Formats: sequence, structure tokens, C-alpha cells
Amino acid sequence: MSKKTSQPQQTQAEQAQPQAAPQEPAAQPEQEISKAQIWTFWLGVASAVIIARALNYALPGISESVIERWVMLGFGVFMALFLIKLK
Repeated sequence: MSKKTSQPQQTQAEQAQPQAAPQEPAAQPEQEISKAQIWTFWLGVASAVIIARALNYALPGISESVIERWVMLGFGVFMALFLIKLK
């Protein structure tokens, strides 16, 4: 037989609780994105595609991969500026 002690026993729920859980910092409110920013992004994407196709048609002697590299370089600059402005 087991002895009963006079000390109060903790319930299972109290034992299962973690010790002082670290609190998460308050979430920062997200910045609203305007429709102008959305239009600017998609117009940049569309213009890159249109410019690539137009240059491919206008310059048949130049390899398509060369044209794509230059267009993607311009698009990369556009994206960098767009993200810096968005920040």
C-alpha cells in the first residue's frame, strides 16, 4: 500500500503547462499596397515581355538568348527599384 502524504499534489494540467513561455513580440501592422503599386508591377512585367518579343522580331540576326539576357537585366533593375520603393 502506498502512503498518502499531506503535501498537495499538482493536477496533470498544471504539470503539463510549460514554464514561462516566451511571449512573441507584437506583430507589426502590414503596410497597405495601393492599386497603383499593383498596376506598376504588372505593367513592368508586361512591358518586359512585349519588349522581348518586339526585339526578337525586329532583330532576327541576334540570338534570342542575348535579347532575353538584356531584357531580364532591365527587368531586374526595375524589380530592384520597385522593391526599394515598396519598402
